[in-house]
Amino acid sequence: MGVLAACGPSKELRQVRAEASSLRTETDSLRAEVRVLRAENKTLKAKASDLEDSLAEVSRERDELKLAAERPPPPVTPKKTGRK
Repeated sequence: MGVLAACGPSKELRQVRAEASSLRTETDSLRAEVRVLRAENKTLKAKASDLEDSLAEVSRERDELKLAAERPPPPVTPKKTGRK
């Protein structure tokens, strides 16, 4: 058996540490991107909800106007003049 000498970290260990550091940086970056996307998603959902509410209101108004347009107009009675 040979004698083990403590010569510092091995080449493989340095590579693994560098890769781990790189992956931590990438993970942090992706987490930040996820936070931004979640905030954007929340904003878009709120806008979509507002638009759905507006659409429902406009549709209701349209239906009311259609019903009003389908009703026959009230009969017109001639006004009587004061003379006989």
